[in-house]
Amino acid sequence: MSNNVFKTFGKIIKKEKVATVQNETNTNILVLETLSPFPGYHGSTVPDNLEPNSLFAITKTGHNEEFLQRRIQEVRDILPYDFDAAPAFINVQNETRSAIRFKDLKYELVGDVTREFVNKGIQFSKTKKVSAADTIIRVYKFFNLEEIKKDFYRESEDHNTKYFTIPTQLRWSTFEKMTMSTKYNLDDNNFDAAIAVAYINNAIVDFVRIYDNDPSIKKLEVIRKKYLEAFTKM
Repeated sequence: MSNNVFKTFGKIIKKEKVATVQNETNTNILVLETLSPFPGYHGSTVPDNLEPNSLFAITKTGHNEEFLQRRIQEVRDILPYDFDAAPAFINVQNETRSAIRFKDLKYELVGDVTREFVNKGIQFSKTKKVSAADTIIRVYKFFNLEEIKKDFYRESEDHNTKYFTIPTQLRWSTFEKMTMSTKYNLDDNNFDAAIAVAYINNAIVDFVRIYDNDPSIKKLEVIRKKYLEAFTKM
């Protein structure tokens, strides 16, 4: 096994069901909540719903990922507790909106955290009802990719999250069809898949992100083989 760990930046593109958060967040801004993280996977390692997995605070006006990332760094330096945040773009009622994605942040702290973003010049949309719906989400984030073997990686701090390289960039609609075809042709198809892009060794690399509690490289190799077969049929 390789000992290479790449600390890098990139993005995840995924589809998840979201809706207006129901728990008290001590704020009146529009916050959406992921209702079923990793929807393609069904197992005991999926986070429970006692605290949110992902929350999206929707900004009033559009911001690019660099602007949001700089504000995130500034707020993290101010607050006395750590939190995971990332720039995101999410479709809300047929409109792509910029947002700040919070992961594993307690509901009760959302108000305190977002008020610091307001102090840094970010205005948020007022809360309203957004019914549960599947939507495409892009999250720009830092990765710690541990190389398992050539073309295969895993998150060094979360071994349920794995990656393998693919030959080229994919549109979501194409990727979704490939994923359905891949799952149909596998006996063990219990995993969630998303698109990932990251910078490694001065190059942009395209990945499929797999969430699955099976640690075996063999299963990952079988899944990648099916995706590569799907590429030949494009």
